[in-house]
Amino acid sequence: MRLLIGMVFGFLLTVAGAYVHDSSAREPGEALVNWTVADRTFRDARDNAQRGWDRLTGRNDFATSDGRERL
Repeated sequence: MRLLIGMVFGFLLTVAGAYVHDSSAREPGEALVNWTVADRTFRDARDNAQRGWDRLTGRNDFATSDGRERL
């Protein structure tokens, strides 16, 4: 259990360190992470997980806001 807590803490510490470094960077080329791309990737992963959960639980509202069917 300590190993799992240590891994989660290490991950959070790494992300927080990258965020602090990038927020203090003076030039755009000095940033470690492109936070816009990271946000888009996270949202895509979250949407895919939600669609998978909807399919597992048998929800029938697979339509997206633009009327296309989600698969």
